[in-house]
Amino acid sequence: MRLHSAELVTRTAASWGGVSAEIVDRRFDRSPATIHTLSTRHALYVELTNGIVCEREVVGFHCRQYISRIHLMSFRPAGCTVRGTASGSGVHSYGVVFIDPECEDLRQHLAQIGREWAPFTGLRNQRLWDEMAPLLAECVSVDTKKRPLARFYAMGRAIALLALLADEAEQASCPGNGDRRVRSALSWIEDNLTREFTLEHLADVTNTSASQLVRLFRKTLGLTPMAYVSLKRVREAQRLLESSSMSVGQIALHLGYSDQSHFTHRFRANTGVTPAAYRRGLRV
Repeated sequence: MRLHSAELVTRTAASWGGVSAEIVDRRFDRSPATIHTLSTRHALYVELTNGIVCEREVVGFHCRQYISRIHLMSFRPAGCTVRGTASGSGVHSYGVVFIDPECEDLRQHLAQIGREWAPFTGLRNQRLWDEMAPLLAECVSVDTKKRPLARFYAMGRAIALLALLADEAEQASCPGNGDRRVRSALSWIEDNLTREFTLEHLADVTNTSASQLVRLFRKTLGLTPMAYVSLKRVREAQRLLESSSMSVGQIALHLGYSDQSHFTHRFRANTGVTPAAYRRGLRV
């Protein structure tokens, strides 16, 4: 089951038995799109465009917020239920590779790997991308169906992907189960979202250096601490624009921005539209 309320523009797919790949384009119109998936196959997603504000809950595991960036990856083991939202403006592209754990040709290899696969959301991993990219390239190749050995090629890539995921997914997963400094920073941000503060201030709060905190956030969330703060503020701004009569200037001050132009710049960078345009779109 895959439900996604954003308009489907194009879907290009290729299949090789128990392995398949897709490149999907969806159109966003500023209002948040809802997402609900439950798959019997392993699914590895990769963002192919920038700027969509995403929130994903893998039921029973974790909830994440992030801004789409090219080559950010998310993994959903077979049987995961995922709910979430995505908002922005324009056409957004992503790729996905599906691997069927019940495929007869793969079952023996999966048994030999002999590991559990843990979900993760919005992370960078160059080794995974190096194995995934050729499968996505096959989606747009006019020669895919003409090559008799394409199926074996795809199976090999799928086995390599699962071996890498078995090694790295647990390490790359939930910050709530990870570094205490990241947990401390996330908690402090939640409590002080409407205050104006700097990266150095946040580093002091978590007893670490600014550069180290940036590295920790990139590893666990796929974005910097202040980009995460910006994302959280934009989400709160969207809520206020939708449900309150506060002006754009009042919302900017409420969320800790020193001036309205800075707030407008950050809002547009995250959503693709200005706060005023976002509110007008709600009234159409």
